Amino acid sequence: MEFKSKNMNYIFNVEYFNGIENMLLKEETSKEVEKKVKERNEQIESFSFAGCKVPFAELENSSYEKGFFYHRFQLYTQYPGLLIGIGYPHETKLNGAIKCGFSFDYVTGLPYISGSALKGMLRSFFYTDENNSEIAKEYESYIKELINKEDSFDIQQIKDQIFENNDVFLGAYPDVKKDSKGILKMEYITPHKEFMNPNPISMIKVKPNVPFLFGFLLTDYMADGKVILSAEEKLNLFEKLIVNMGIGAKTNVGFGKFSKRKVVENYFVKMDQR
Repeated sequence: MEFKSKNMNYIFNVEYFNGIENMLLKEETSKEVEKKVKERNEQIESFSFAGCKVPFAELENSSYEKGFFYHRFQLYTQYPGLLIGIGYPHETKLNGAIKCGFSFDYVTGLPYISGSALKGMLRSFFYTDENNSEIAKEYESYIKELINKEDSFDIQQIKDQIFENNDVFLGAYPDVKKDSKGILKMEYITPHKEFMNPNPISMIKVKPNVPFLFGFLLTDYMADGKVILSAEEKLNLFEKLIVNMGIGAKTNVGFGKFSKRKVVENYFVKMDQR
């Protein structure tokens, strides 16, 4: 079958399953079924997002009430790629079918990191649990090092000013003007139980070297008529946190890492793009 929709969110969550029940009911050989599933997977891998627009791409140089200004930065996914939304349901019993969900924007169909997910990840680094004061101090020292200002400031106040409904996190989307086709790729993770009976789990990921735009509406943090932390300094802090720590699922095994520049000479990226 060939997908009819131009929206990957609809394709992945609706069209992908069309006719699956018939495959299970019909007396087809496993090879015939796996061939049909493989065709669907290949269509997802080769899908073009041409014509899709990043929702906040037209906000450049825009200002809003209460001192909000639009800011953004661009980062590139690193090897082995980006996994987002794999906890969403995408269940089918067919061998070779995609078993894990993925995060696609409902309107544009673009793979994306939602504003709430981006906000939650960044907020987690402002660790202020009084029951774990030593860990909290390590995080505080880390944040201050990234901000790199001589002036003293209170991390808790900065955290409240950023995350308590003051700044707006617009999320992150691939810049499809630069790369619109083939940005998705199949990925396989094989959990083992006591190194016995490997059971590969099929999923999709965003490939390495895909440019992502991260968007924000930010304000200067002011106190007593003085700028404590400017909107630009916040933006630089967010960028450093994402580059250093990653975002999404499986960051502990290398997924979700970003870099400021596209990696050109990288053996693993070349192998992944074959």
